[in-house]
Amino acid sequence: MKIYVVACDKFTHVCPTTVEFLNKNWPNQDITILGYGAVTSLQGLPENVDIHSLGNEEEYDSSWTTALIPFFENVKEDYFALILEDTILMNPVDSERLSILEEQFISGSASKAMIGGGLFLGDSKRHYDSSGRSYLVFNQSIDYRCSLHPAIWKKDYFLKFLKPNMNPWQFELWNNNFAKHDGAKIINNDYKYPEEPHTYSFLNLYQAGKLTINEEGNIRDQQPSGRFFAKEDLKYIWRKINNA
Repeated sequence: MKIYVVACDKFTHVCPTTVEFLNKNWPNQDITILGYGAVTSLQGLPENVDIHSLGNEEEYDSSWTTALIPFFENVKEDYFALILEDTILMNPVDSERLSILEEQFISGSASKAMIGGGLFLGDSKRHYDSSGRSYLVFNQSIDYRCSLHPAIWKKDYFLKFLKPNMNPWQFELWNNNFAKHDGAKIINNDYKYPEEPHTYSFLNLYQAGKLTINEEGNIRDQQPSGRFFAKEDLKYIWRKINNA
């Protein structure tokens, strides 16, 4: 599957680590890092990773969406995975689970899959595909249908909400009411959380601009998925980010 990693200049230094863990836990995917001037300085990336500069970040002021609109209008994929640069994939992706979701995009019925975990897993209904495999469909009234947690998006559905002059938080919040009752099918895997990790079990590396892990591999603010993460991986990420 095509994966787009969207980065700002401030956190572009995280991208090599993000890509390293993507290749470790979701191998053999085609990855493009979308960023601004800072991405052109990235070196030594794996062969399956391309970089694309969206231009000078200062020209877009605080807008996250404006530079993305013409780019995504011209991508060839009908659907893709979209992640932010500081969401580190910590556990192997279950290919069987993922295939259940991807089938819904291939058939044209799904608009989005919240692989990074639904904020409202309880507010969903169980459905079955043609092979009898179960998945969840979210209620039309839930909040954060436009969440930027790691997700698979149908291209047209993403562009529907990608309006000019929004930062990531505005994208989520301003589109909240527009996405309710829009008829779009938003799905997730059928699993027992918090007993099981999300399909895309990720570390939110920064919150409010501050690193969420320390040298000992402890996670600030007790991210719920953290108990599934290997302590040595967290220590390794801290060292990489801090060049230690």
